[in-house]
Amino acid sequence: MEGAEREELLRSLGAGEEKLTQSEIAGLDRDGYVVLPAILTADQVADARAALDKLIAQARLDPTWHAGGTLHLNDLVNEPAFDPVWKSDRLLSAIVHVIGYDLRIGSVAYRAPQAGYGAQTLHADFMQAYRGEYQVATAIVALVDFTASNGATRVIPGSHLPGDLVAPSDAATPHPAQRFVTCVAGSAVAFNGHLLHSGTRNTSQETRHALQITFARRTAPITGTGRIENATLERVGDAAFLFL
Repeated sequence: MEGAEREELLRSLGAGEEKLTQSEIAGLDRDGYVVLPAILTADQVADARAALDKLIAQARLDPTWHAGGTLHLNDLVNEPAFDPVWKSDRLLSAIVHVIGYDLRIGSVAYRAPQAGYGAQTLHADFMQAYRGEYQVATAIVALVDFTASNGATRVIPGSHLPGDLVAPSDAATPHPAQRFVTCVAGSAVAFNGHLLHSGTRNTSQETRHALQITFARRTAPITGTGRIENATLERVGDAAFLFL
């Protein structure tokens, strides 16, 4: 599929800057991230949570799966319950604004820090403060309310822009410019993949369930989706080209 065909495909899924407000566009440009409310309905959140419960139960039967303090599942594109996430027109619009229409979806994954876990060092998903066309964008989709206490994502606004910003090398040290991103279940945090960000420690008593989707320009050297089943190709039709 050529670039013009991929743009046509994404436009057919609703991707376009007219789906974003001017303040959302300005936030992506200036700060490197935006919160998109209600990309999933309450029913869609419930369906995604139910599918994850099933997948986690299956994973626990595999002796090679090590859950740890933060639960992880990969290759979730094969689950129909997650289609509304990566096919959201507003989410795709935000991603297209960052990296353009010539994109692919690198992964659809689950990350859920349990109580006491989730702290990460500040990092970019691809070359912080990159000088050139942006290569990567990421979406974190809330399947529970994201609060200040359950492992909120912290971001350093503007750190995707060229500069000499220095980040602390440990997870516990705050950065003077950091912000904690909170939102309600069903929202998405879309951000420039060159932005410094990290998970923080979940100090609540509940697991913080979230989906994470990585998008990249076709020329970016990142790993793609590992396993796409024939049933998925049949189910999503031409949209499967976003994963290939």
